[in-house]
Amino acid sequence: MSQPGASAARRRTIVGAGLVVLLAAVLVAIVVVRSGGEKVLNENGDTLVLVAKDSDAQMMARIDGELVDVGGCLGLVADGRPVLVVWPHGTTIKTPDPLRVTVDGKTYGIGDTVTLGGGTSGPLRPSSFFHDRVPSGCRSVDAFAANDG
Repeated sequence: MSQPGASAARRRTIVGAGLVVLLAAVLVAIVVVRSGGEKVLNENGDTLVLVAKDSDAQMMARIDGELVDVGGCLGLVADGRPVLVVWPHGTTIKTPDPLRVTVDGKTYGIGDTVTLGGGTSGPLRPSSFFHDRVPSGCRSVDAFAANDG
């Protein structure tokens, strides 16, 4: 036979655990909403990979270039100038050495030539999710928002 006090204590423990789970879910939701879904991948590596929340289908420009480290972030050199790439949602990476990025079912590494669709947006704005999360070398060049097509 259980004691009446034990039953009440067990209920308090269950309610307390439920509140902790609820609070954790709310905090996770706030982080996801505040970050807008953008991600910085390879945070412990030498070259960061910036991934957008989603792809902007309206941007129809194309860019060709060689994948390089642009000031600490994965970008490319197009027509002799460095360009920071903000990769489309769903992009994955493989590390450690060599860093490889997989986008739209294709995998590329530093030194590979790629053709991407999307559009140039100028340097990262201070209001950008990425601005304070990347080295200044990433912020000093134009960014190309790649889409997944």
